[in-house]
Amino acid sequence: MGTAKRRRPTSSDLAGELIARFKATFTGPPRWAWQFAPPVPLVGRQYRPGRGLLIYASAENLSWMNLAARIARSVRFTGEPAWNRYRVQADDSGGEAAEFFPDVGIQPVTNGGLLAAGLFIAGRLGLATRTRPRAFLETIAVSNWCKFSIRAATNVDYIADVKKLTASLPFVIGELAVLRPAAVLVPAQVWRHPIIQAAMRGASPWTRFLPVPQFNPRVVNIHLAKYARRAASLRSTLAGMPLAAWMAHLQGLNVENAWRYLAMLMRVATGA
Repeated sequence: MGTAKRRRPTSSDLAGELIARFKATFTGPPRWAWQFAPPVPLVGRQYRPGRGLLIYASAENLSWMNLAARIARSVRFTGEPAWNRYRVQADDSGGEAAEFFPDVGIQPVTNGGLLAAGLFIAGRLGLATRTRPRAFLETIAVSNWCKFSIRAATNVDYIADVKKLTASLPFVIGELAVLRPAAVLVPAQVWRHPIIQAAMRGASPWTRFLPVPQFNPRVVNIHLAKYARRAASLRSTLAGMPLAAWMAHLQGLNVENAWRYLAMLMRVATGA
């Protein structure tokens, strides 16, 4: 008697498993954080465990919620939607006729930076690619590595504070075990902590982890200046390709300098 073919898990299956794991792990946010549930990654509808790309930004900037009225209107942060709020935001932001890049509630993705970086690295590694940003989003998973945000008047980065980072580590381990990504873009400042490296590798030992800096104006304009020549060459090589159109639509970034990030990423991927 033959064995039944195992059904490939859908994005809904994966999201459901992630939410169940997060709920079982969650005992309440740290006292220093905004009192919201930790969100699971947005899992694309065509994401394939073992063949997918997972992109991590650093942390949510929730300083805009200091106005009570904004908290009251932010329904995706309460009840069941809070667990899957990146998907809620993406679905609420409209279809292909909306903004060029889909709004997922994660700024380095919404402004196009990490989405363009994802398309570039997916092509380099032989993973799924698409010509349109929203379609590509549905082949990958995206999230913030830090599941909690410091409650303060302005955004406070704790990417170098390993003690605070460990509050998110159980959730990261859980999502890596479920998603089993082929490759992960992970913030380099997170990856520099040996205990975090070891935990992430243990959760998904076959994954290729690519540590990268944050994709923001300061990084591309100043820290990656040494990649200017390589960036110009890469931009010329990819002229007319979908990625070039994506780069032209980046928000809040100097487009010419933003190509330095891709030149850096190529070096991270190839070691050249």
